[in-house]
Amino acid sequence: MAWLPIASAAVELLGQHATDAAQQAMIGADETHQLMLQAQEMAHQEVMDQRSEQFNEAVQERSERMRERSLLDDLNMTDRKIDDKLTKDWLTLIRGQ
Repeated sequence: MAWLPIASAAVELLGQHATDAAQQAMIGADETHQLMLQAQEMAHQEVMDQRSEQFNEAVQERSERMRERSLLDDLNMTDRKIDDKLTKDWLTLIRGQ
């Protein structure tokens, strides 16, 4: 019966090793999961950065088109004013005043 304390200690030691191994496996799985989450977050951030860049480019293009349209509107208004002045001048000449 002298082997009973040794067997008991061996079982306890094996149980502790099994617990340690299980904890290490859980820690490893958690680390793997965290790395996967970080990779997903990085991929998501990359997509968001691309979308942000596309949005900024679209806003810049729209602003440029609006500036061009405003310039064309200003030129059109200037042409109308010149046309109105010429028409008034012609009418003045025709009336002989």
